[in-house]
Amino acid sequence: MSFYYEDGQGSIADEQGNEAMDYEEETDPYNVTSLLTASQYRIHQGRFPAKVTEELDVQMEEVSEELSKDVATGRKYNVYSDQQKAVFYYFNRVKLWNAAASGRKAQVEIRTAQKWAKRLKEDPEWNIYEKQTNMSNRKPPQLQNEHKQHLVQFFDKFPQATRRDAVDSLTEEFQNFNLKETSVGNFILYECNLTFKRATLHPVARNSAENLDKRYHWAKKWVENTDMNYLKNCVFVDEAGFNINMRSPNARSVKGTPAIIETPTTRAITHTILGAITAHDVISIQIREPLKPKRVKVDGSQKRKKPVAKPLRKGTVTGHYARFISKTLDEMDKFPEMKNFYIVMDNAPIHTSDSIKNLIEARGYRAIYLPPYSPELNPIENFWSIVKNSVKRSAFKETEDLKTRIAEASECVSRKTLHNIAYHSVNNFEKCFNKEPL
Repeated sequence: MSFYYEDGQGSIADEQGNEAMDYEEETDPYNVTSLLTASQYRIHQGRFPAKVTEELDVQMEEVSEELSKDVATGRKYNVYSDQQKAVFYYFNRVKLWNAAASGRKAQVEIRTAQKWAKRLKEDPEWNIYEKQTNMSNRKPPQLQNEHKQHLVQFFDKFPQATRRDAVDSLTEEFQNFNLKETSVGNFILYECNLTFKRATLHPVARNSAENLDKRYHWAKKWVENTDMNYLKNCVFVDEAGFNINMRSPNARSVKGTPAIIETPTTRAITHTILGAITAHDVISIQIREPLKPKRVKVDGSQKRKKPVAKPLRKGTVTGHYARFISKTLDEMDKFPEMKNFYIVMDNAPIHTSDSIKNLIEARGYRAIYLPPYSPELNPIENFWSIVKNSVKRSAFKETEDLKTRIAEASECVSRKTLHNIAYHSVNNFEKCFNKEPL
């Protein structure tokens, strides 16, 4: 029997220092590394217990204090701000304080506070935030009901349209009609409550009749006819992509100059992060991380060429996912209350393999596959959004890397937040039963 050792210079040699005659390489192409477990998450959440406070009371008291400081420093305004109106409304209509006391909290003159309180009592539909102006002797508004209806239909059909597009559409539809873009902007913002935001792209097939029908049958099968409960006995699983250049797309620079941010590379490698959560815990966060090839001790009498390393798969395949599921179930086994939980996954090919389902069921758990194009039914989609926003919050410090930032962001997602995102998915069950778009 011969023993072989690494000589400290990357070579394999026998006991006499002779170079090994044969080389082999071994690697684990499906390795996944744990970044966070349920045990670690529970320790972190227990270290920072939620404060039992009336959050809205505290918030309104803080705003009231800020308003009183403004008055003390001589900062007064001709019109009352929305903050002042919000504080007054809260203490007068929610806390049921009298007009004078509510006015003092909001730094509103007593006579004005009394008028507001009287009108709120007599006219529940009155909008206190509406700008108060002298309506007498004013020209009738340019936008009549027919114009408003046209604009509503126009933006429903063309959500990416600009205010200029809307004005052009009105001009084409109604002859001799002129309108400023600012009027359209005020209408869609204050009356329609439409804001311009980053668009989320949905494939046409997402809400096709076929997929609406699949969601209906899924809800009938699992929600109506089993003991599945998103808030009590489900684990939600999915993967997401992260890279080192994940930052806010906005930055500051001198006026008239571009905002340039230097990064290690303009095209960073995207790492696959696999996760599992419940409505109460983060169960497992893992990164797909193939181990580097290494040489091992061999016996050989005939010198051969060093074998060519096999190329590693770049994507996440069933092997990675099976390893992740196995480690996740190992963690769940530590908590008896999780026994027989449902493992909820989307219908990606690496999830729907028979080997994955058999692995889950053999360990005493149950597998559920979501209908196609139904991310709203998987709470972990919103969890990834929260984690990504946290990862992007600031530049990486010297002691940080992508893995540490993801682990910290994941363990800081509160149990209340987990419950809320799970409840959001539960609220979509009714849409599934009614065959409504998600």
